[in-house]
Amino acid sequence: MSSGFGGAGVFNPASPSSHDSTVALVVRDYIPPGARVLDIGGTARGFKARAVLPAGASITIVNPEPGVGADVADISQLPLTEPPFHLAMLFGVMMYIPREALVALLGTAKQRLRAGGVLLVAEPDPEGFVGAAEVWLKRIFTPHKTFHHYSAAEAREMLRGVGFTRFQDRPDLRPKYRQPPYYILAAGF
Repeated sequence: MSSGFGGAGVFNPASPSSHDSTVALVVRDYIPPGARVLDIGGTARGFKARAVLPAGASITIVNPEPGVGADVADISQLPLTEPPFHLAMLFGVMMYIPREALVALLGTAKQRLRAGGVLLVAEPDPEGFVGAAEVWLKRIFTPHKTFHHYSAAEAREMLRGVGFTRFQDRPDLRPKYRQPPYYILAAGF
């Protein structure tokens, strides 16, 4: 995974991990007792801090940013002997990763999921007016960073390419009245 995608310095109130109500929906719908969750690009102050997990469930954070409370910096550092995950999440992370590296990351995330596992992807939607404005503003105010904005259709295409076969749009996991609006996909296989 590419480094430099915000971490402790960035908090996006439009992310599903930034509100107790949307975190509770994710827990209810995707995290049974004893489940293992892989939070790719998460922080100890994000989903993990807000989630009230069922008995025996755990969250592993993968994030290359220093000081964010990650368990490992890169998904490749997770031992292959560990049990598979029930859920993997990428919330507001894809925009920091070039397509080729992102496809590799999505493929690795799929490999780490158990049969029937789900990958939740949440990204700012670059196709709406507010999302297009965000793309423009990021380019102007953070010219030292390169951003890669992927539409929901592009995300589905990449996910299909690595073997995901089932998709569900989850707009109910989007915090209300927050901008930019995220698209949220649940991908399974």
